[in-house]
Amino acid sequence: MTTLGPGALVWAGFDGPEAPAALLDAIKAGQLGGILLFAFRGNVRSKVQVRAMLREVQSSARAGGLPEVPVAVDQEGGSVVRVGYRAVFPSAMALGAIGDPSLVERVARAVAEGLLADGIAVNHAPVCDVNVEPRNPVINTRSFGDDAQRVAELAAAWVRGSEGAGVATTPKHYPGHGASDVDSHHTTVEVRADRATLDARELAPFRAAIAAGASGLMTAHIRYPALDAENIATLSPSISTRLLREELGFQGLLMTDSLDMSGVTQVETPDGLVGRAVRAGIDAVMVTTNIELQLAAAERIALQVPAPRVLEALRRATVFRRRFGIGVPDGDANDDSARALAREVAARSITQVGPAVPHLQRIRVSFVGAPRLSPVEELRDPFGTLEAALRKRFGERASFAHDGQEPAGDAPLVVCASSASFDPEQSSRVRELASRAAVVCALRSPYDAMLAPTRPCLLTYGDVPVSLEALAAVLAGERAAEGRVPVRLA
Repeated sequence: MTTLGPGALVWAGFDGPEAPAALLDAIKAGQLGGILLFAFRGNVRSKVQVRAMLREVQSSARAGGLPEVPVAVDQEGGSVVRVGYRAVFPSAMALGAIGDPSLVERVARAVAEGLLADGIAVNHAPVCDVNVEPRNPVINTRSFGDDAQRVAELAAAWVRGSEGAGVATTPKHYPGHGASDVDSHHTTVEVRADRATLDARELAPFRAAIAAGASGLMTAHIRYPALDAENIATLSPSISTRLLREELGFQGLLMTDSLDMSGVTQVETPDGLVGRAVRAGIDAVMVTTNIELQLAAAERIALQVPAPRVLEALRRATVFRRRFGIGVPDGDANDDSARALAREVAARSITQVGPAVPHLQRIRVSFVGAPRLSPVEELRDPFGTLEAALRKRFGERASFAHDGQEPAGDAPLVVCASSASFDPEQSSRVRELASRAAVVCALRSPYDAMLAPTRPCLLTYGDVPVSLEALAAVLAGERAAEGRVPVRLA
């Protein structure tokens, strides 16, 4: 096998349902070390397409005398799903509402088995962020909750399930994104908690994930003055090397979040970014767009990073690649048991807060706002999915209106919101409708329940189809809401 060079530290994304020729050439030449798949970039259209695409990718690696490259996705469940043609699970917060580590471990294993069936052996999960900030626009239901010890317990369970099945985990976003009220995709973020708070809250889930055997870890593009007064975590030797390696004892592959995000591009120029990250202790840089930038990243590592640091990163990258660079299996996986497990999770996670939900013979349903559409085709119509599930149960005894309108009639009103608390206009409309509603349903953020504190409220923690089917079953009286809210609603 050919010895890996600095390009093995560069992970690349691309556009479209086929890997571009230039990217395949770079893989063959050893200039790229990992592949990132995104639904919003058109990489994931169907099972047949994904498997064919990845066979071509791995054929290029082998043609260059190299091991297969690791292929990664973000398959968290809930609002962050890349592969929708296999079993899709509810969010981490839905799992937090159940609070059963053994169930989380089963879910992680099922997700991993589905990914392996398509030649994908790296999952950018679990989210270890402790969502203590209700206004957090990017973590929210991606977190298991706001209790650090419970998040740690469930994150460790996810690591055990996934790694035990053969899929690498990359717990994220180290050292924690749950206390922010802005999104590092769009701007620079700063978390000003003191060191004692960070130790007890942010770092606890990462310690647990590392102890559970996480093969990778992903940094956050966030500044933590208590840990490093100047640098964001991705560019901080104090955070990426001294704290992580020396204090927390992590020995696996440390990778960045996307280097295209504003949280990092606002603090460093493209010319200096990659080299600075690797010098700080990063082993794999995620350059998600533009083959020229991806190839330039390898050159900058070679020119800007001391040779001992490059060799250290290459040792970790080589171990990781030989374990998680896999081919596409000839056979396929049966998803039936995973789909049944997803339905079980959804059914057990629906949570009721406030007064009891009344018995509903007839309903009028008002959908407030428009949910952010998933790039995953199978998940693109959450309101339509819920409407179909309710029509199946109520038939002509149900009527519906969108855009915050109220259906005519005198049947009990059900108000459905999708993270309305992040939008002042939607918040106002939910409050107005809630004053006469029989039930308010929070289809994504549980914090929407605070808009209607005196009304019965049902929480789903996400709008994947199984969660919406489970909500419809509770509204129809087919089953009770069993979940317990894993965050403070006050």
